[in-house]
Amino acid sequence: MSTSTELVTYSVTPEEIAETKAKYAALSCDTPKGYEEVRLAIASVRNARVAIEARRVELKADALAYSRLVDGRAKELTALLLEIEEPLKAKKEAVDAEKARARAEAEAAKLRALEAEIAARRAAQEEEARLVREAEEKRLAEERAALEAELAKLAEAQAALEAARKAEADRIEAAARVERERVEAERKAEEDRQRAERERIAAERRAEEAKLAEARRVEEERLAVEREKLAAERRAEEEKQRAAREAIEAERKAVAAAREAQERAEFEREAKARAEQEAAEKVERDRIAAEQREAERVRLLPDLEKVAGFAREIRAVQGRVPNVQNDALAEKLMVAWDALGGVADDIDALVTGYGLPKPEAKAPKAKKAKGQPVAEVAA
Repeated sequence: MSTSTELVTYSVTPEEIAETKAKYAALSCDTPKGYEEVRLAIASVRNARVAIEARRVELKADALAYSRLVDGRAKELTALLLEIEEPLKAKKEAVDAEKARARAEAEAAKLRALEAEIAARRAAQEEEARLVREAEEKRLAEERAALEAELAKLAEAQAALEAARKAEADRIEAAARVERERVEAERKAEEDRQRAERERIAAERRAEEAKLAEARRVEEERLAVEREKLAAERRAEEEKQRAAREAIEAERKAVAAAREAQERAEFEREAKARAEQEAAEKVERDRIAAEQREAERVRLLPDLEKVAGFAREIRAVQGRVPNVQNDALAEKLMVAWDALGGVADDIDALVTGYGLPKPEAKAPKAKKAKGQPVAEVAA
């Protein structure tokens, strides 16, 4: 551990904090006692934390004062040094500015000398060009004077030449006129020949075009005949194919009709056989059922006679419906009369189904007329 760490002391150590952590780790708030222990543990830890913060502020108080002292002393010393540095910097900057100004003036002088040199060279060149130009103008003037003298001589010679030329021109004109007339005659003759040649060529071209047109017409007629022949052959082939398709279709239909007729005959034969078999089976079933019913009727005859007697007794009861004046009771009796009649009808139907004689006629249905007793209606 360093010396500065030893000087920083607090009221609690890391080892004590570790012991406290292990001690409080198992605490729980599940019970009132545990809740109180947790509350006291929080207060203890909070007090330790507040004590550490207070100690931190106490320990830093001297350090903060020392830091402010150091900063103030540094500012004071810096200000004293700046009092020395700033005048020196001002002197140096003045010298640097002078050196820069001298360099600028030297550069400007050098530039002015260069410009003067260039101007002198340009002036010399212009002077030299002027001298050359004046010499050239003088030479041209002399040459122009000599040329003018030569031209005068040429003019005289030209006049003489012009007279000779005119005489020669007249001669030439006459000869040219004769030549033109000859050329014109030859040109006209050539034009006549060319016109005749063109007419001959045009006639030959028209004859050739007529020949070609006739040949095209003959070829088109031949092609038309050929196309018609091909069309007729194609129509004949299509008709042949159509007839073949119709024959095939007719044969297919005939085969299908024959197969359908055969299938229909087979179906009708099988249906007839099934119908005959089902009819025979039904006759047999009916015979067996009739025998069973007869046997059952014979077996049940005593019971059926008893049931028939019971039905007669029910109908007798229907005839003995009591005479009441109360409408509600009369309605109940009518419902009962109908119910008894329904039971008796069911028994009669059952007995008749087993072949016994039809029971006696049913009793008339009870209908209560206004002011008439039920018994009288039933009677």
